[in-house]
Amino acid sequence: MDIHFTILTFTSLFAILNPFGVIPSYLCLTSHYSKVEKLKVIRKSMIASFIILMTFALLGNQIISFFGISIPAIKITGGVLLFLIALDMIQGNTSKVEKAPKLESQIKTCENIEELNEIAIIPLTVPLFTGPGSISTVIAMMAQSQDFDSKISVVIAIALCIIFSYFVLKFSKDLEKTIGKIGFKILTKMMGLVLTAISIQMALDGILMVVR
Repeated sequence: MDIHFTILTFTSLFAILNPFGVIPSYLCLTSHYSKVEKLKVIRKSMIASFIILMTFALLGNQIISFFGISIPAIKITGGVLLFLIALDMIQGNTSKVEKAPKLESQIKTCENIEELNEIAIIPLTVPLFTGPGSISTVIAMMAQSQDFDSKISVVIAIALCIIFSYFVLKFSKDLEKTIGKIGFKILTKMMGLVLTAISIQMALDGILMVVR
């Protein structure tokens, strides 16, 4: 296993998933749920997220090969996409934190508990947690993996992100009391800064592959 590549993939993916930014929306969506029901929502969401990310990680190479897309193109496109997402995270234009009030008004229109349970998938998993940014990241990282050890590193990084995110959401109420909404916004901006550097490096790597 490539430790350096595992850390790079984990950092990139965790920054784009940003479970801290999901907390306000999650708390709004589950405000009337019992503790047991909240844990069920988290588990369902994390399992769905893992399946989605692993599917694109495993089938990513086949997808780009089918469409005749080169690895440099994936790295450049992924870098640009992540840069735009990171820029929004820094500026706070599309922060997940800001979506909480809208989601709270949406959930009040739900008519039954079965419909409420679906929030674990939509919108909690997609698009709040797993979106174009995280999907493009795992595809780019898997495309960059040239050997079995590197591919295992991507799988491990995905699993670690899901595990960390599970515990972040599980203890979300305590985290909210500790750092508040302002703290979540600061964490989102910090992750945005990290993601900016990673996205630029990813795009530069792709450009260098073309030039060479």
